[in-house]
Amino acid sequence: MVESKAWDWKNMQQETWLIPSEESYYYAAKWNGEDRKRLLDLGCGLGRHSIFFDAHGFKVTAMDLSEYGVNNLREWQKKNGTDFRTVVGDMKKLPFADNAFDCIYSYHVLSHTDTEGLKQILGEIHRVLKPGGEIFFDLCSKDGWAFTRSGYPHIDENTLRFVGGPEGGIPHCFVNEQDIRELLHEFRINKLRHIDDIKTETWNGGGLHYFIEADAVKEDVKPDFSGIIGRTVSGKIDRPLGSQHPRIPGMTYTLNYGYVDGVFAGDGAEQDIYLLGEDKPVTEYTGKVIAVWHRYNDIEDKWIVSADGRDYSDEYIAKAVEFQEKYFDGGLFR
Repeated sequence: MVESKAWDWKNMQQETWLIPSEESYYYAAKWNGEDRKRLLDLGCGLGRHSIFFDAHGFKVTAMDLSEYGVNNLREWQKKNGTDFRTVVGDMKKLPFADNAFDCIYSYHVLSHTDTEGLKQILGEIHRVLKPGGEIFFDLCSKDGWAFTRSGYPHIDENTLRFVGGPEGGIPHCFVNEQDIRELLHEFRINKLRHIDDIKTETWNGGGLHYFIEADAVKEDVKPDFSGIIGRTVSGKIDRPLGSQHPRIPGMTYTLNYGYVDGVFAGDGAEQDIYLLGEDKPVTEYTGKVIAVWHRYNDIEDKWIVSADGRDYSDEYIAKAVEFQEKYFDGGLFR
């Protein structure tokens, strides 16, 4: 499987890549009508679709492999006054919880890998979509000029490595209809279109693509924290009450925040906790886990620990952790 390679976005700031694609208008209307709100813009590039879907009322998470592209989106957010989550990450290992999203929009993105990489990406997409969650995406067609006549070198039987330009060195995986049906064996295909975009004086597009709408077929399994809630845990407080976040200017910890000794979370670091029932800064704690704050658009949850034995209400907990959790999409589980 080839290593993922980001687009050279600093040389791609054309108007084309800053204006939402025509399909985004359709899916904004469709998904709003179906009450699909949690949306992942997978391969967000410079951020055109993230900004668009946020403006249409979606709870957006944006991700791209290009740090340059994500930083461009963050600057765009500052100008617009928006604060949805942006992530630099590889689509072969999505840094999100299972069943996190109602819908995924991924435009001219998923082909940028080889055959094994595409299988892994679609597996990750299936994992992070809710049961019945929907994705709209496209893949390069084997009937197009690039695959049949370009002469670009092969990586595997389906994959070429482009030469020259901002996509130079980036792999492109090509498919036909049979390939698509095999790749999407865990999905229900709703729409499958084969479209040839012809380059014109005003449109710098080009290429033959399959455009696909599909729903994830899977069981509806809720997060189960029964093995965690009720446990007595101990650990350190590394960000005490009143301290400042090390990377977010102006964010003050309104309660003690630390970790559980010897227990590791999804990000590979020790499990984080919010400590309730202690009204002064502390360096250590022992308490009972009374709930879990589950983050959908992240890979780590936060345990809610009571130092005084009280069972705090959902409303109290939500308000207590809002200072940090407002930057994520999540909810309380007991």
